[in-house]
Amino acid sequence: MDDLQTAAETLALDAKWLQEFDVVDPFNDTALRGFLSRRPDHRYGALAVTHVNEESAPQLVFATPKLHYPFDRQGRFNFPPVREIEIFEKYDGTNVLAYAYHDARGRRYLTYKLRLSPVLRNGRFGAFLDLWREMLQRYPVVPELVDVNGCSLGFELYGRRNTHLILYEEPLDCVLLFGVTADGKPLSPSGLDSRGVPVATLYGTLAAGKDPVAEYGAIRERLERDNRPAEDGRITGVEGAVWHVRTRDGATVLFKCKPESVEEVHWVGSINKAAVTATCWNLFETQDVLTYETLHPLLAEEYADDEIERFRSCIDECIAEVCEEMEFKNRVMDEYRQVGITLSENKGEVMRRLSGRFRKQEMKKVFTLIALDEGRR
Repeated sequence: MDDLQTAAETLALDAKWLQEFDVVDPFNDTALRGFLSRRPDHRYGALAVTHVNEESAPQLVFATPKLHYPFDRQGRFNFPPVREIEIFEKYDGTNVLAYAYHDARGRRYLTYKLRLSPVLRNGRFGAFLDLWREMLQRYPVVPELVDVNGCSLGFELYGRRNTHLILYEEPLDCVLLFGVTADGKPLSPSGLDSRGVPVATLYGTLAAGKDPVAEYGAIRERLERDNRPAEDGRITGVEGAVWHVRTRDGATVLFKCKPESVEEVHWVGSINKAAVTATCWNLFETQDVLTYETLHPLLAEEYADDEIERFRSCIDECIAEVCEEMEFKNRVMDEYRQVGITLSENKGEVMRRLSGRFRKQEMKKVFTLIALDEGRR
């Protein structure tokens, strides 16, 4: 039996959902080979490791589960029988999973991964590895937490230096979101030992007997009232909430809840420009090239092929807009580095020198991009 077939059987998946990887773990300088699951469920991003340092070391690592809405395409809610619900803030950044693996000799290693990458990486459009190293310096206890809690741990790396849609006050920070057991079960952050590392804000709990549908709508409306539009189409406020639903049979199911201003899908779940644009930005976590071909697998996690095809012209427009914005940002940062002084040293001189390289109407955006990158605003 070959490695692909073994991985598919281990994860109980059709091989079409598996993506082969062969990478070097930047935290341990070890070579990792295996297959990553793209199935949008509890196996999302899971790793079927086959080799460590070219030696056979088969093992399974569950990762950050795919979050879904608690309703179907027709808007019909499908909450399971509820024992209790914990509702936490949902953060808009880059998901980082801390996990352990072992080699053929049983030596254990700790590392970190992105949603659809087996390890952390710096990309053309995001220095995720460098940013996370900053968090490890700020919170040196983080590497201990996997052993302390006996599970993998999900964090969100967020802030103005890693801006997506939500414009945070913090330049850069991280929060502990959840744990995930060796067999893929999610654990609430309220039951984890964070040793002082920030934990996702708890909005409240909902006991059995309460109406989860009514509460879902109420929280969604409250979050929408608190959000405000910001520059460049971004929003100040929060991305939404994550519902940790403990069912009567003892399982935990995670759902997402987003206010209308940041919702990736319409209330009834159809594809739209906001969803495509958000997916474009997510792609840059693991790839440096944005095309229809590279974007399609991510869209296919949420939408049927006929929906995607009907929306093709708009998808192409979204791709063009995001690529244009990214190329402009890269140009700004390249020009800024050539100036040789920083905003903190002499803001006026920096902007004066850049003014000869950009149109007058672009200068406000130029300053915003530099300031965001430095976390000054």
